[in-house]
Amino acid sequence: METIPFIVGAVMAIFSVVLLHRAKKDWGYHKLVKGISLSPIRHIQPGMCLVEGVVESEETILTPYTKTPSVWHRWKATAQQELRKNTAEESLSTGEQGCPFVLKDSAGRITVEPEGGTAISYPHNRVLKSLSNKFTGIGKRIHKMKEMDEKQYGPGEKKPFFRKLEQEAPLDIPDDLVEIVPGSDEARQALRKYYESWVEPGDRVFVLGTVSVKSGWKNLCITKDSGAPLMLSNHLDDLSAGEFYKGFIVQLLSGVILAVISICILGYSFGISL
Repeated sequence: METIPFIVGAVMAIFSVVLLHRAKKDWGYHKLVKGISLSPIRHIQPGMCLVEGVVESEETILTPYTKTPSVWHRWKATAQQELRKNTAEESLSTGEQGCPFVLKDSAGRITVEPEGGTAISYPHNRVLKSLSNKFTGIGKRIHKMKEMDEKQYGPGEKKPFFRKLEQEAPLDIPDDLVEIVPGSDEARQALRKYYESWVEPGDRVFVLGTVSVKSGWKNLCITKDSGAPLMLSNHLDDLSAGEFYKGFIVQLLSGVILAVISICILGYSFGISL
């Protein structure tokens, strides 16, 4: 058996399975939202809905790098990696966090609970770099990790070994971050970059999700339901059935092509001619 071709073929097979799984999910979402149109908030009923409104919230959560008040945000840290003569960005860590907020239009209002949901695009985006190109040392990261554990777990409570340590907040937050222009020479030369995207009160967004009843008929809420998406975007097209169908086609074709190539490589690694 040829070891290197076997490893390459196995990795490609894993990627093909992931892509085909995502294609299946997008196809399910396509069928689920097909026929659903944008509705005024006061007309929605329990079940799938697509609404547009302005975000309202008295309580907010702070973005990790610049402490900007938000109701839903995503962060990512990347490092520049040299690949032969080119450079590429390697993702170091990423996370997403949200808190309940109210979506309001001219006719009504409804609560949105982001837990389990995904934001496709955000109204606000920011890219930062460290002036010194330094990152948080391992000692400070361990100290911060202990502080996070103390908030999340009680005294003597067992902590999961494979817990997601950076799901809600990054451990690497340099104290000399400055904003840079995306795509500029400064951004291209930065060894590490830190990204923030967020939704804040006053933003107009679109939400696709499941309307459920909480504590009485008048208390409706948009949540993530099993087998159904909860998605937010500041572009309506991102949440259309056509967009899910496009994702299904792209990932299906990519998955099938990778599967065929992986089968050929695995066959070669075992000395089988295909």
